Amino acid sequence: MADESPLKTPAARRVFVAGEAVPMFRAQLAALLTAHAIALDDAQIAALVTHYRLLGEANAQLNLTRLIAPAEAARWHYLDVLAALPGFAGNQPSLWADVGSGGGFPGLALAIARPDWRFILTERRAKKAAFLADCVAALGLTARVQVYAGEFEPGTAPRALASCGADVSRETLGVVARAVEDGPRRLPRLLKKLSSLTSAALWLGASDAAALARRPPQGWVVERLHPLPTGERRVVAMLTRRAN
Repeated sequence: MADESPLKTPAARRVFVAGEAVPMFRAQLAALLTAHAIALDDAQIAALVTHYRLLGEANAQLNLTRLIAPAEAARWHYLDVLAALPGFAGNQPSLWADVGSGGGFPGLALAIARPDWRFILTERRAKKAAFLADCVAALGLTARVQVYAGEFEPGTAPRALASCGADVSRETLGVVARAVEDGPRRLPRLLKKLSSLTSAALWLGASDAAALARRPPQGWVVERLHPLPTGERRVVAMLTRRAN
């Protein structure tokens, strides 16, 4: 699984000053959305800006990301997620689980961009899960976004879904994942073992995506590799479960 950016070494940790960073981020984000023809309304953009502010304010304590400077965050986090929206073509689930959501990528950003979808943000680190819950509340998304503090693995996923009130016997379920630790091993196993999943969108480096396309998990097909404008080697692998 690709790192959160193509940078080889972390930049020196910057002190986040909301009064300086937030206006710069807003301008950077607006420019990127325009340049890449990503249509969001004013309320959605405001929600993304609020999330960035919350991310920056909590970052020093929780180590959510090393890319918090306005231009870096706008490109390598928010654009990296939002540019995948055209890849979600066809009949998609209305419920998605974000595996290892961390600071809220990709699930929380997608939830803002797609108000017709519901999300379960899963995060094994309790403090980061608490941060996500605070963000969901601050953004007014509690009606359709929930947070599960724990691992989302084949053995624990049914409990996670049940605890969030998800009934996969009545609705289809998809999974999204970005920068998951040991993702090339964990994610195919999750797709293979968790029978309730019908779709997946996985943010990958080109080499991992090509390997996945050559050998998809049993019962799955890679429908497309959606290129991202954040780097020549960044794609989202879109998978669907084969019909029986």
